[in-house]
Amino acid sequence: MNECVFYTTRYKKDLLEKLEELREENELINTFDIAQDGNIYRMSYTVNQNEPDIIEVFAHIASDIVQKQGIFQVAEDYLKERKDLGIIDRREIQRRFVTNNYLPRQEGFSALSYYLIYLPLLDNLKQCHEINLDGWLKFRTYKYKIVLEDILEQFVEDYLIKKGIVKVIKMIREISQQSDSLEDTLHLVYLKNGEVSILNELMEEVTASYMNEYCKELFADSTLNKEDLIMNILIAVCPRRIIVHQKERARHPQFIKTLEGIFGMNIKYCSGCIYCTN
Repeated sequence: MNECVFYTTRYKKDLLEKLEELREENELINTFDIAQDGNIYRMSYTVNQNEPDIIEVFAHIASDIVQKQGIFQVAEDYLKERKDLGIIDRREIQRRFVTNNYLPRQEGFSALSYYLIYLPLLDNLKQCHEINLDGWLKFRTYKYKIVLEDILEQFVEDYLIKKGIVKVIKMIREISQQSDSLEDTLHLVYLKNGEVSILNELMEEVTASYMNEYCKELFADSTLNKEDLIMNILIAVCPRRIIVHQKERARHPQFIKTLEGIFGMNIKYCSGCIYCTN
């Protein structure tokens, strides 16, 4: 074999960019010859004997383009059918989905793209010494796109759940800002075992008494953990300040982030009291 050929109608620019990267990395000895027949571009490379791995490199290049365009196509086609989503949500979902699922060769492989795109492309290039990118993307990526669509469906559901949680947090925050504070200051103290306790402004332990007062109706819910109950207390009491001690000991760091989302600037962090030095 002394020649490797790419054919493309739509992806000339993408291919040239990838080839330029190879040239800058000194992975190519020769240059590509480019010819055009109508709207089809033929890009051929003469392979030297001292380039034994060049076919693998070209398979990587083709895989990058097919992978990225496949992800774009699946996202675009699927989201067009989701009439329940606004334009802004569709754009944001597509952007995040492509970012999360596209891995160029410099960053390694996902198992999905490795087995369903790269290996078949490599086998084809070794046998035929040429590849039609547009044709491959249209006719040889069916399994890949089916799996991607399943991933995208779950991705959309996760996105909507997170968006709903953000809306709830914003709503709770607005309510808490309008509510009268029952306490000026409450302290959340994390112990060495990761447990968290509530102390009042006088640094007196009040966790049990507050739970009995504000969480009786929630005790029967086995899905709630201690942080969930404490969150309910803080929303009900709505203190003007919440001082967190030893937050690095927290078993559930997301609890702290949720607190920040609801109470904003009312959250303070201590690093110098007796609870933070022992």
